[in-house]
Amino acid sequence: MKRAFLQTFRRSSGIEAAARTSSRPAAPLVRRRALQAHPSRRSPIATHTREMTSAYEGTPSDGMKDSHLLTHLIPYRATLKDGRKVEVDFFRHSPTDILDDEWAAGLALMNLVIREGRSWPFEEDFTSIDGWRGYFLSHTAFVVRALDCGEDSTDKHSRSTKGEVLGCFYIKPNFPGRCSHVCNGGFITAPRFRSLGVGRLMGNVFLRAARDLGYKSSYFNLVFKSNGGSVKLWESLGFERVATLENAARLEGLDEGELDTAYGYRFDLENKLPEDYLGIKPAPHRVN
Repeated sequence: MKRAFLQTFRRSSGIEAAARTSSRPAAPLVRRRALQAHPSRRSPIATHTREMTSAYEGTPSDGMKDSHLLTHLIPYRATLKDGRKVEVDFFRHSPTDILDDEWAAGLALMNLVIREGRSWPFEEDFTSIDGWRGYFLSHTAFVVRALDCGEDSTDKHSRSTKGEVLGCFYIKPNFPGRCSHVCNGGFITAPRFRSLGVGRLMGNVFLRAARDLGYKSSYFNLVFKSNGGSVKLWESLGFERVATLENAARLEGLDEGELDTAYGYRFDLENKLPEDYLGIKPAPHRVN
């Protein structure tokens, strides 16, 4: 099923051509050169600053930024509602076999939810691996990977395979510069595996990983009112609704001319999350 899923999307997503031309960009030098030219601009928290980015842009990378801060947490293993064992881990990239490449799987899932038009603001597909990497893998990103076989939630006669990607998510700054300690997350559960607890698993790991990466709080900009499952999930995990933006989105499935309301959800990672969240000991770098 894994092979069939990727074959379905790789042509329309531009995966094959992109995989052949993908390359790693040079590390950004803007901040380094600015500090060399103006040493007085250095601050006592300079080691904690992040690249100038926001929730909707970034530099193509591998999703492994600051991964050394999560060795106590990742990979994180869990069991879904159907008894299937899975792990939350960093993306694996295979430059030689596109069918085993989790970058390709992530791109296919991203374009799938864009076409659904119900949960993300984008209207156009990502047409290259590097374009998707600049958005999804610019900082720290993860997959939910099956450790054994199981049934699809949408078709009990269809089987999924070991190693298949059931979902993915990222953690990155929501805002640049002085507000970069506020992170954002983007979450995708493959349609075949919805209602199995994949979203809740990703949300839980997101909270622990974001805090241990050094973010002070999390803010989700666009949680659409019509996406009742998402609203219920974030509120059940302790997110606080702090903003309401009416007439925010033209989504599929609404009446013609109707615009959906978007909610903003915040979580205080610094003060609200226990150090041993998920039953894992405090991160070594956070222990005084």
